[in-house]
Amino acid sequence: MLKLHNVSKCYGQQLAVNNVTLTVEAGEIFGLIGQSGAGKSTILRMMNCLEEPTSGDVIVGEQNLVKSTPRQLRAARKSIGMIFQHFNLVANKTVFQNVEIALVLAKYPKAQRKKRVMECLQFVGLQAFQSKYPAQLSGGQKQRVAIARALANEPAVLLCDEPTSSLDPKTTAEILHVLQEINKRLDVTIVIVSHEMDVIKRICHRVCVVSKGEVYDIVNIEPIGIAKIEDHPQTFVDELVREGL
Repeated sequence: MLKLHNVSKCYGQQLAVNNVTLTVEAGEIFGLIGQSGAGKSTILRMMNCLEEPTSGDVIVGEQNLVKSTPRQLRAARKSIGMIFQHFNLVANKTVFQNVEIALVLAKYPKAQRKKRVMECLQFVGLQAFQSKYPAQLSGGQKQRVAIARALANEPAVLLCDEPTSSLDPKTTAEILHVLQEINKRLDVTIVIVSHEMDVIKRICHRVCVVSKGEVYDIVNIEPIGIAKIEDHPQTFVDELVREGL
């Protein structure tokens, strides 16, 4: 489904990501965890080439994004949704309009946009909020709007960059439930970055520990809310303890 092969990223002389190779299988929820500055968000953003790798290949389905033309890359990104830590909503547009933006940019048929927007808002439980503006919403509601916008073009993959880090525990649980429903009901592959171990434990099938720009370990876990971390390899446990996760 999604592969990074020998991917590195440099900012000038600084090596942020070093020779990362990993595979995200279709239909799974895959976690990236590590302390701040470990490189996990950079790795995520290279999965749709928002950050262009300095070297290596990014393959989604059968397409190598690194070797794609700008036009091919734009087309590929329609199947890769993304949500961010700080929501990235447009302040002077309503909830409806914020979701519709994704369809307008993708040249979705105008006559079908309203129906599609309402389908997405209904999925995240915000159809009654369609006329409100971001300033009138709670943090959790803003993130639901961002999720609805990411779903508008029916993506095969959803990339989530710290989607719950600014939310309280109750709201975090609600957002994670929405992501699980997206994975189960819509068969969307999800990659989620977090520095919170509880978030990863709740929903991920596998987790990649990122340390100093490299893959430290990839471990299977049980996405049932109470994953038995003590059953995982000791190196994984030691790393989490050291990182304060």
